[in-house]
Amino acid sequence: MVDFTLIHTSIMEFIKNQVQRGGVKGVVLGISGGIDSAVAAYCATNALGKEKVLGLILPDKEITPQQDIDDALEICSILKIEYRILDIINVKNEFFNILEKTDKNLVKGNLLSRTRMCILYYYANLLDRFVLGTGDKSELTIGYFTKYGDGAADLFPIGDLYKTQLKEFAKFLNLPYQIISKKSSARLWEDQETEEEIGLSFEDLDSILTYIDNQKKKENKESKAREENYNINGINLSELKKSFPSISGEKINRVINLINKNEHKFSLPPICYLKQV
Repeated sequence: MVDFTLIHTSIMEFIKNQVQRGGVKGVVLGISGGIDSAVAAYCATNALGKEKVLGLILPDKEITPQQDIDDALEICSILKIEYRILDIINVKNEFFNILEKTDKNLVKGNLLSRTRMCILYYYANLLDRFVLGTGDKSELTIGYFTKYGDGAADLFPIGDLYKTQLKEFAKFLNLPYQIISKKSSARLWEDQETEEEIGLSFEDLDSILTYIDNQKKKENKESKAREENYNINGINLSELKKSFPSISGEKINRVINLINKNEHKFSLPPICYLKQV
């Protein structure tokens, strides 16, 4: 059984230590009305005190449901933290007025995410604070975030909790029910739903990711099968598929492909080191 009291303590200590080591005065985070940002806000407030946490609610009125804004406001009210509501639609439209037109949701959505990142770092710089990331382990592991958008932060306090674990942790923290039960969405375009976009439920995704994580930790070289059964991350695809007979091979392949495809999001751009210099 997971000890959420210990997890809560560990996350709070992590936040306090990072802020102290960074020599900053607190944190700024985006509060979307979803479970990830709500849990992150709870932990940050419990760790630092309400005076050192600023919540930024950054809706796009063409996309963001009013319920999300209401839920974000409720979180700020419960925690008694300072907040700002800044509708980013005018900033978005200014970009679209000067850029080439596109119907690609991902291209436009990534621009929204990076716009929010710019605002978060503006306030972080203004107030001498860190940007507190709100990504969970499920989404971070498969790269379900925008590079230099919501993937840009100074610390990720809930980044080692899978989404299914995060929901249980949210219950432990007594988050409002409507936030815990809400379907996950990045809200980068209308009617976007995370599970639909990924192609499988978080329950199935987390089961696969947990298996992969455990396999990576094992140092049993004798279990290696033929080389073609392995992908570039050393995952035995044959064994993985046998372990989840109720999940289609197509869905398992999709998870592996997402991990491999988005690996570049976890490192700084490579530098061409020159022997001649």
